[in-house]
Amino acid sequence: MKNGCKNENFLKSNQGNPKTCKKRVFKAFHCEFIGGISIDCKKVIASYWNIRSSTYTNGVNGFDEEERAVWKQIFENSLSSSKRLNVLDVGTGAGFLALLFAEMGHKVTGVDLSLGMLEKAKHNAQNMGLEIDFFHGDAENLPFEDSYFDLVTNKFLLWTLQQPDCAVREWKRVLKPGGMVFAIDGDWFDPRPSRRIKRTVYEWADRFTKKNPHNSVFKDCYGPIRSSLPLYEEISPKKASFLFSENGFVNTSINLLLEVQNFKKSRQSFPQRILGSNSIFLISGQKKIE
Repeated sequence: MKNGCKNENFLKSNQGNPKTCKKRVFKAFHCEFIGGISIDCKKVIASYWNIRSSTYTNGVNGFDEEERAVWKQIFENSLSSSKRLNVLDVGTGAGFLALLFAEMGHKVTGVDLSLGMLEKAKHNAQNMGLEIDFFHGDAENLPFEDSYFDLVTNKFLLWTLQQPDCAVREWKRVLKPGGMVFAIDGDWFDPRPSRRIKRTVYEWADRFTKKNPHNSVFKDCYGPIRSSLPLYEEISPKKASFLFSENGFVNTSINLLLEVQNFKKSRQSFPQRILGSNSIFLISGQKKIE
C-alpha cells in the first residue's frame, strides 16, 4: 500500500458494491492518515469516482432530451461565435458536457482522473453515436500542447481540486488567445448552519429510503482530504470568478443558471425542493489576446 491507497484492481472489481467499498476503502485510505502519513488526495478522488461510475447518471434524470435542450440554449447564448469549436472537457466524468458539445457539432476531447468514469463516458458516447476523444489525465497537469483549444469546459470540478490556481492556469495554457472557459459548480458544502442542517436532514431521508447508498462512501473518502481541497466549502460564484481573473482570464462573468434551477425543481419531489437547495452557477472567462 502506497500513501494510504489500495491497488486499483480491488477498486474496479467492487465498483457496484457500496457496502464493501465503504469498509475497505475507508480502511485503505484512512488508517495511514491517522498514523500521520499524508494521503495521496488524487488517488483517493480517482478511486471514489471509479466506485461511483457504476451508478452515476448525467444530469437530473439521466441524460434526457429536455435537459439537453435547456443546457444547449445556455451555451449557445454564451458563445460569441457559431463556428465549429475545438472543445476540451476537463473532469469529464460520465461525459455530460462532452456529449452536449459533440451533439452541438463541435470537435470534443474529454479528460478525467477516473478510469471508471472514462469508461462510462465512452459507453455513453457510443450509445449516442458521437465521436469524442477521451484521455486519462489530471486537470492540474493536462497532457495537451499550448494554445490548442477554443473552449475549455468543466462541470462540478472546482470543488474537488487540490490546487485550483494551478488547474486554472493549465486551462488558460491550452486555450488559444481569445478562447473561452466555462466552469459549472455549486455550493454543495456551504458551512452555514442553516445549510448544514438541511443537508443532514436530506441525507437521513436518503438513507431511510435507500436512494443514495454512496453518501457514506463519499464521506469516508472525502472526509480525510476535505481540508486539502481549498474550494470544498469555500466555493461561490464570486470566489470562482475571482479565481479566473486572478489567474489571467479577462471578461469574466457569472450566470446563475436560473433556467437549469427551474428545470431541476420541476423534476424534484416536494421534500427535495425544500431540503435540496444547492445553487449552481456558470463562470466564464476569456484568454487575453496578446
